[in-house]
Amino acid sequence: MRDGNPGSEPPRRSGTDRAVAEYGGGSNGNGARRQADAPDTGWVIETTVSPFHCLYQDALHFHTQSHLRLSRSESEASRLARAALMLYVASAEALVHQAAVELGRPDLVELFADPTHPTPTAEAWRLLPSIVASGPCGAYDPEVAPWPQFSELLSLQSSWMYPGPAPERKAYYRSPRREAEYEPLEPHQVPHGLTLFADRLLYPRTGLPRDPYALRPRHLDTARSVLDSAIEALDRRLGGTLTRDQRHRKEPVRVVYPPQAPSR
Repeated sequence: MRDGNPGSEPPRRSGTDRAVAEYGGGSNGNGARRQADAPDTGWVIETTVSPFHCLYQDALHFHTQSHLRLSRSESEASRLARAALMLYVASAEALVHQAAVELGRPDLVELFADPTHPTPTAEAWRLLPSIVASGPCGAYDPEVAPWPQFSELLSLQSSWMYPGPAPERKAYYRSPRREAEYEPLEPHQVPHGLTLFADRLLYPRTGLPRDPYALRPRHLDTARSVLDSAIEALDRRLGGTLTRDQRHRKEPVRVVYPPQAPSR
């Protein structure tokens, strides 16, 4: 993973969690004796989940697996790529709604993050700075990168969820011979006698394919880069509050049972 990405994973905890170890749940002998003397009630920890972090990391896993499977099977790599893309877009939705609840003015949050009346994702990203309780609201120009590219990423996912009539779902494949393997048609491969414009095959700003079966790991590289750039741009509009101290992907943990002994 590229260093410094807004979706990058924080260092993973290894071994017993520090919060558990402090109460004798680690690998030392005292902890084992303390557990043996107590009733078998176990330990309970509490965490606050960040759906953005969870979904982004799942997307990254499928993204990586898609690259690894490509040499063995393009269809399998494409299947993993589709799963990754859906998760990347889902993480974008989770990020903006989570930020609205945590940073937005209480009188506006319900209108903005109500799942029964969802705000379109693109609108939510555009409007978030205007409902934040405090802080600057940077300029927004829909024609300046990364916003046109981000819009295409969201449009691709929407086209899968709302497919439209059959004429809008045509896909094209090419083979050097009739009986050979067919691959998704690229714009530069369109025969002169076939009237087919490039934007019917690909989104013009990102080059993402409209045909879900044509999605490949390299397209995921583009999609992830677009999402990361959009997160950075939104963070700038919010004056850095979106990702400050890794707020958007923190998942704090504390022991809730056994009760914590008073600190001395």
